[in-house]
Amino acid sequence: MNCGKLRSVTETLVNQQRRAQRMENAADELAWQAQLESYLDNYAMARKLCRQAGEARNESNSALGHCAKAFAEAGDVTQAEALAAKLDRLRPEDTLNQKIHLPLIRSGIERKRGNAAKAVDLLAPARQYEQGESQVLYHRAQAYLATKEPAKAATEFQKLLDHRGWDDWALYAPLAQLSLARSYATQADRENSRKAYDDFFITWKDADPDIPILRQATAEYKKLAATGSAAAIGGKQ
Repeated sequence: MNCGKLRSVTETLVNQQRRAQRMENAADELAWQAQLESYLDNYAMARKLCRQAGEARNESNSALGHCAKAFAEAGDVTQAEALAAKLDRLRPEDTLNQKIHLPLIRSGIERKRGNAAKAVDLLAPARQYEQGESQVLYHRAQAYLATKEPAKAATEFQKLLDHRGWDDWALYAPLAQLSLARSYATQADRENSRKAYDDFFITWKDADPDIPILRQATAEYKKLAATGSAAAIGGKQ
């Protein structure tokens, strides 16, 4: 993932929308970028973009949802709760908000608070709408991973990876590959973990090297390889 190029594209789009006085569109672009940055562990950038989105337009449905998810992912649960409450108040009859976006936000908040089981339960309303929704499977899998149920998490991540036509698949698939690798590693399944890491690195072969989750993934892979080598050496003795 070329974050520098993507940020440049977003900045260009935002400037175009501002010049055209389409402030809601500008807020949406900023908030979407903020959510992406939060998934990459670029939390400071995510917070900055959400502040800018709020200055552009505070009541955009899309911007509120994206930034609530970004703040939740960054661990800023108070901010996430405030935006979720506003979204709930402004769009009480919106099915997508009530059944998908708000459960996702609230689940993310509880996961960051350490309430992983509650994070899983909060996604129950989204289950009937999950077909085509990569983000629902991704967040449920992350919740399972947090509950220390890596086998369930791996099943959800793989289900996401198997549905290329679903919404936002291209965004969530690499994240799912990395999380799948972590799920297998937690189960001490080094072979499948290594394969999932390899798939992730192939997908992101042209990514910016300074992306936080890429640096973390590289460190995890080296540790996995070292552990595997030590096991192999021990087996020969």
